[in-house]
Amino acid sequence: MIRAILFDLDGVLIQSYEVWFELVKAAARDLVGGAVSRGDFAAGWGQGIEADVERFFPGRSVAEVERYYDAHFLDHAPHLMVNPDATPVLRELRSRGIPTVLVTNTPGTLAREILRAAELALDAVVGGTDVAHAKPAPDMIVRAAELVGVVPAEALVVGDTEFDRAAARAAGAKFAGLGIEGDYTLRHLGEVLALAPGQLSSKGRDRR
Repeated sequence: MIRAILFDLDGVLIQSYEVWFELVKAAARDLVGGAVSRGDFAAGWGQGIEADVERFFPGRSVAEVERYYDAHFLDHAPHLMVNPDATPVLRELRSRGIPTVLVTNTPGTLAREILRAAELALDAVVGGTDVAHAKPAPDMIVRAAELVGVVPAEALVVGDTEFDRAAARAAGAKFAGLGIEGDYTLRHLGEVLALAPGQLSSKGRDRR
């Protein structure tokens, strides 16, 4: 039985690809005097802050880059788009008493700021700096399950990348892929409601 639903942030609840591209470009300019092309950024998209430091900010620490991200992310907020299904889905899950957790490689403090800016409410947040290893490691999924009192096998992870799928599988959780294959495959976020407790049926299963 699915007892909790864990959501990735970008590509699932929001779209912030352009926000991050502009932020990373600005950070590279300000922190290391460098430039980041769209192709370079795309190759590292979703990788987590430690990998960002290695790829884009040589000689800088994770803490320095995290502080820059925290201070300047909302400078680019006009590029932020909220999935129109996000608020009604989260509201419906709350009404059913199903806990929800954000699991994102975005640093935890910044992830919480983004949720506030997007006016999205979940029961808990686990960011990339809240655990020892970000996705695709299982740490984030395990921690999120602990926070809402379930075991990973009782959690459903909703994501849109291989990082999300690998983390779910490594933790022993079910995975619902938004636009990618998983234990369940979703065409749009609203379909996750068919997988909630009491609603699991063949209608929600992978249509491959």
